[in-house]
Amino acid sequence: MYSPELTERIIAKLAPNGYTLRQESETRYPLRQLSDKAEVMRVPPSPTGFVHIGTIYAGLINERIAHQSGGVFILRIEDTDKKREVTGSIEAIISAFQKFDLNYDEGPGKEGGYGPYLQSERARMYLGYAVDLLHKGRAYPCFASPDDLAMAVKYQQAKKLRPGYYGQWALWRDKSAAEITTALNDNKPFVLRFRSEGSHDKRINYTDIFKGKMEVPENDLDVPLIKSDEFHLPTYHLAHVVDDFLMGTTKVFRSDEWLPSTALHIELSQSLGLKPFNYGHFAPISIIDNNGGKRKLSKRKDPEADVQYWLQAGYPIEAVKAYLLGLANSNFEDWYRANPDKSLKEFSLSLEKLAASRAPLLDMRKLEDYAKDYIARLSQEDFYNAIIKSADGTFKAALEADPGYTHQVLAIERTGLKPRKDLSQWSQAKDQYGYFFNELFETDFQQQGRQEHLSDIDNNVERAASEAFLSFYVPDDAQAAWLEKMRAAADNQSLSLKDYARILRVKLTGKNQTPDLYAIMQVMGLERVRARLSV
Repeated sequence: MYSPELTERIIAKLAPNGYTLRQESETRYPLRQLSDKAEVMRVPPSPTGFVHIGTIYAGLINERIAHQSGGVFILRIEDTDKKREVTGSIEAIISAFQKFDLNYDEGPGKEGGYGPYLQSERARMYLGYAVDLLHKGRAYPCFASPDDLAMAVKYQQAKKLRPGYYGQWALWRDKSAAEITTALNDNKPFVLRFRSEGSHDKRINYTDIFKGKMEVPENDLDVPLIKSDEFHLPTYHLAHVVDDFLMGTTKVFRSDEWLPSTALHIELSQSLGLKPFNYGHFAPISIIDNNGGKRKLSKRKDPEADVQYWLQAGYPIEAVKAYLLGLANSNFEDWYRANPDKSLKEFSLSLEKLAASRAPLLDMRKLEDYAKDYIARLSQEDFYNAIIKSADGTFKAALEADPGYTHQVLAIERTGLKPRKDLSQWSQAKDQYGYFFNELFETDFQQQGRQEHLSDIDNNVERAASEAFLSFYVPDDAQAAWLEKMRAAADNQSLSLKDYARILRVKLTGKNQTPDLYAIMQVMGLERVRARLSV
């Protein structure tokens, strides 16, 4: 430890605007008064870019564990990396949680007595714990320049040594008081580093909630605790330990990428006299790449990683959540099929099943099955409202112009034992239903449909088929009578029934695949049918 005078000089540089004594912070945030079974869970995204779907996956898991135990779910924004922070990202995180109905009990905009919930607003508290470590001799200032650190790493790589700031590579760990005083006098910037007492040659044991008993090397890395920039903010290591202690987090769930840091976080907790947390490391969402290999869903490579991809495509939020729950628990799909009318919140997430979910794989085809099934389950009124809400422009105007007609359009083949499951995304609604409305049919379907689906039919044959149909078409005919007339007309034109129906279908809808043609005509009405077949 340093002399009181030198320690105060270090603190003055470390916290020029002051700090909150550790005791004051712990008095401010008392132990939560919850039942023994209640879990306090948190998700701590960083505002350094778009919101990753993995954040929603983690949020869903933590929210379920918290709320099904009668506990507390916290959204904490880890905005300590000011150099990488992207403007608008905090708002995007909050918006994504709202859209996915991940109702946090405490977080930005929801004070619960343990805030603030932006880490940048808790800087004085972290400095208080850093000062505590400094007084205990478990932290020290490191004035190593970026070039010094880069040179050490280069040497380690050349000698094939374990990389990191430890042992002889901890350049400022054992510097004398005189050397530190000189650096302070020269006004050199420094980071405050943790002084590890571990040895990489020794092992520690702990139990991971998902991985079971773990035996790993002790931590011997002297990691940075407080950064050297003008913000004097902590690194993740210190912020995690301080926040999860003060907020009373009962289980710390995080991605596998943090597994190597667990020994460090255990030692850091112990150096502060705190009981180490109950950690659970789960596998992140994976994807099959173009070479057939499995890898982590990447922010840089995969558009599906961005929450906005899912929102803009118009996948129903509840369907996406159902799919993610299926990734987390293998028994969810059976529960979902057996309980079509139950809320997803009634599903009890199992930690044992989550532990067995190794490298959950993003399967877009399966996701679309969930989405189609969800949309098909909706009541007619909910389906109508969802279509209206998702639509825009000319399509929205057409839908709202005649609600009675729109209800008829959207009701086609949605009932019975096998309702149609055409839609997996709300953004597909215009393509599925737009042709029912004249203003859209004429601009988006009519000519394109003929070119794509009737290019093999002679114009005279097409015209004759339409005229013949209009000569016998009576909207009041039952479907069986209508079909018999169709067969007779096809025979008279020397066409197969399939080709005859294709001509009518394309001229009416601009599409080659649609719901039942008879049902379409019934909804369109005689005037619209006659107008389209007469062209």
